[in-house]
Amino acid sequence: MEMDQKVSDNQVVEGEAAENTDLAKPEEFNNAAKKQYIWGGLFLLFGLYIFGSYISAGPSIDNEDAGSLGPPISLLLVGVGIYFIFFGRKFFAKDSDTLEYFEAIAMAVGIALTVRAFFVEPFKIPSGSMIPTLLVGDYLFVSKYAYGFRMPFTQQRVFMGDGPRRGDVAVFEYPRDPDKDYIKRIIGLPGDRIVYRSKRLYINGQPIEYNSMGQYNYKTVQGDIREAAIFTENLDNISHPIIVQSYSFMDGYTDQVIPKDHYFVMGDNRDNSNDSRAWGFVPAHRLVGRALRIFWSWDQHSENLADGVRWERLWTPVE
Repeated sequence: MEMDQKVSDNQVVEGEAAENTDLAKPEEFNNAAKKQYIWGGLFLLFGLYIFGSYISAGPSIDNEDAGSLGPPISLLLVGVGIYFIFFGRKFFAKDSDTLEYFEAIAMAVGIALTVRAFFVEPFKIPSGSMIPTLLVGDYLFVSKYAYGFRMPFTQQRVFMGDGPRRGDVAVFEYPRDPDKDYIKRIIGLPGDRIVYRSKRLYINGQPIEYNSMGQYNYKTVQGDIREAAIFTENLDNISHPIIVQSYSFMDGYTDQVIPKDHYFVMGDNRDNSNDSRAWGFVPAHRLVGRALRIFWSWDQHSENLADGVRWERLWTPVE
């Protein structure tokens, strides 16, 4: 009888355990289903956003062979999202280290991409077109939300507010090759008439005020030292430095009226800048953001690290 009782007790215990297991399955099933749709939806949305942004940028004009990682990355994300939505339940139902690592890494990458896409993005200055404001080897933060956001699959911007201000240092997609980002100063707003003649700027018939600051020596991308005349230019009561080279025959003459939703940009290194004088206006949908602060500055031609860091430029505002 005692043996039978023990067997009976064991059956009861095993039955309870089986019942508890069955009760736990629906909860695990629901959690896996939630993760399946949440992660699948996030991957799908990110993929569509990247693909939509690529479509919005339009084709390259100057560089027919230009390639972009946007389409393959977006298609990969969309594929992963669809897989998770339809077949990911088993993956998310697993209680394993792999799942924990995946969620931690995906969350970290997702936060970083969100910040980069909508808030702040770092950029490096590779050329001397914005000398003396920005030097070759400056690294700076750019506000992505300053000019609103471009809607995927369209060329419309939302939350632009008053839009760019005259004098802003702005990053934008080069209109002739959207895969390249340029940085210049916004000189003219929609409706302005811009005249640049004999190294002088006129906006809506009014000459811009200049004040001489003497001579300025600077280092080119190749490491050569050049001399130029430096002036302060006053745009809407905001002063910034520019340089011109008296020995240069380049004038960059232009006389244009800026159309709606377009902007006229120029480099502060007026005789060494590929800007609106050469290729026209920047459409509003090409804007990327406004330059904020320099967080690192490095002279690539320096002999050692200590001499190469431009400590005085670190965390200075871009004006």
